[in-house]
Parts: sequence; structure tokens; C-alpha cells
Amino acid sequence: MLAHYDHLGMMGDIMYPGANDNASGISLLLNLAKYYTGKKNKYTMLFMCFGAEEIGLLGSKYFTENPVFDLHGIKFLINLDIVGTGEEGLAIVNAKNQKKHVKWMIRINKKRKLFKKIKLRGQAPNSDHFWFGHHDVPAVFLYTLGGVSHYHDPLDRSETLMMTKTEQLMDLIINFFENF
Repeated sequence: MLAHYDHLGMMGDIMYPGANDNASGISLLLNLAKYYTGKKNKYTMLFMCFGAEEIGLLGSKYFTENPVFDLHGIKFLINLDIVGTGEEGLAIVNAKNQKKHVKWMIRINKKRKLFKKIKLRGQAPNSDHFWFGHHDVPAVFLYTLGGVSHYHDPLDRSETLMMTKTEQLMDLIINFFENF
């Protein structure tokens, strides 16, 4: 699993805090890492955080071009970016290239009644999953829909972010990997 920890920061005299993009993804990633600590898993779980996503996916690009392990050992990668809402559903980027895995996520969502809809998207170079997919690693990018829409905005602060479906997204991911 991965998430990016950078955001726009200061632009002139204005601060862009990045609560949803992407402190929310980092927070969920850390909670998942805590959940999996000490658990017996069928596969090794790896949690990665990258910088330089906002300036062109440079951190993940560098990593995939200079890997510290064989990327083809990754069975499936989930990128968590902009996951602090969810009232209107969940989007899966690269869903059309990962049909088998996405079909399983949809079944889990339906059975557990987690998100009212799942929007399926094709591949896009809009977050760190992209470079992994470019290197033939099965990868998707999950982001939530609805709630505040302070994307790349000074109002993207923790006090404006509801985190309404974070537990449901964590539930979906845990159930997905338990049955992977």
C-alpha cells in the first residue's frame, strides 16, 4: 500500500495544508500498518510513502526506476490518496486494467454495504500508482467521493475534513486482503 505525504505547502503568502490531499491517505495507511502489525498474513505487507507526488509523481517514478526489491514480487498495490470523505462513494482508478481485483472489491462493498456507489475509472497518471502500473505491477488508486471539495485549496484543513467513511474504506481493504 502507498500514499504520498507531500502537498502544495506555501504559495506566496498562502498556506495549502493538504488535509484531504493527502494527510487522509497517510493517516489511513498508518492505521492499516498498525492493524497488520503482528498479524499472520499470507503475504508480506509493505507500506510506502512518497514525496514529490504533487510536482509530477517524482518520488514514485524514482522508486520504480531504482527499486530496492523486484517490483514483480508485488502481488497487488493500493494507492490511498484523497480518502477523507466518501458520502457519495468510492472511485477506483485503473479499475479497467485490474478487473479481477476490482470485481472482488465491488463484491465486498456490496456484501458489507460500505459505499453507496463505486465509480470505475481507467488508468490515469494522476497519483503514485501510475508508475507501478507502468512497470506492470497490478495497482489501483482509491479515492473517496463527496463531502468537502477543497482540492488544492487553502481550505483543505483538518477542521473542514469529516473523515466520514474512513472506517468503511479500511474495512474494504482489510477484507480484500484477507481473501486475496
